[in-house]
Amino acid sequence: MKIHLVCLLQRTYDAVLQLHRQASPSLHQLVDDPHQADMILFVGRWSFYGGEVVDHPLPRLYPEKTFVYSDDDIFAPLLPGVYASARRGRFFDLGRMASQKFIDWQNPHIQAIDCPKQYLFSFAGRSSSLLRKLLFRINYRRSDVFIEDTSYYDHWTIQPDREANQRRYVETIAASHFALCPRGASSGSYRLFEVMQMGIAPIILSDRYILPEGPDWESFALVVPERKIASLPQILERHVAESEQRGRLAAQAYRQWFADEAVFNHIIALCQQLRERRKVPERWVQRLWPLMLWRLRAIRTAREAVRSTALLAMRLAGRGGVPAAAPPRND
Repeated sequence: MKIHLVCLLQRTYDAVLQLHRQASPSLHQLVDDPHQADMILFVGRWSFYGGEVVDHPLPRLYPEKTFVYSDDDIFAPLLPGVYASARRGRFFDLGRMASQKFIDWQNPHIQAIDCPKQYLFSFAGRSSSLLRKLLFRINYRRSDVFIEDTSYYDHWTIQPDREANQRRYVETIAASHFALCPRGASSGSYRLFEVMQMGIAPIILSDRYILPEGPDWESFALVVPERKIASLPQILERHVAESEQRGRLAAQAYRQWFADEAVFNHIIALCQQLRERRKVPERWVQRLWPLMLWRLRAIRTAREAVRSTALLAMRLAGRGGVPAAAPPRND
């Protein structure tokens, strides 16, 4: 298949180019001419006002063959395609979204580590959702449960202790029978795929997240409703004997569907499936773009207001060490 790529964000675009070079087997050819292309794939994310897509001629000229890979946390689904944070129940979904992993950042220390298990389950991450805030407030009263709020640490900027924190994060997961993957700033999370790559059984706590098609998720992952977060020890104790096998199957699924050589082909296959399942012509959906963008701006404005208020309250309480300029997506 001939694919024409359109860059929305250079970092993500470069990552997709690299994945195309690594694809095995090599099924698709990149072309410069969108007219000759079988599929046009926008890559990255659009801004507050969405002008990169709304003002671009290609979605209007070729609405039925234009798709997107986007890794944004909060987005308006202007284009059908693959969203790393795809979730059910979006008003403008219309069966136009699939999901894959986040592709533009990796912890270089992620690897399988053979070590004794100290924890029934563990989680270390930022307080980036109400669910995580609840998780940090629960006292499980167990020495084999490790929960840590790492909001003091910015995962995406270079800091003197960055490598040590990354290694400690990996070592904690490796020492766990299960690793929690709760929703954060978005429904999707880097953590799910890191845990799978390490061969640890993931616990998915994200009620509306659309799991990527392909893997047999039930064979290795446990999907726990968010409302049962306080009952995790009782739920997971029943599955401890399965954790090693689930971890092996998670690693196998990662290699098949989410390893670098598999991702590009999978993204294109998902877009093809969306095209075959299309329920509403994209020209009709494009008429809803202004409403989609209005909703996106409202959500982002509200989120920033809540975040700013929370940071101010923390400073007034004498906890001013949280970086004021942390990036919007934090896992």
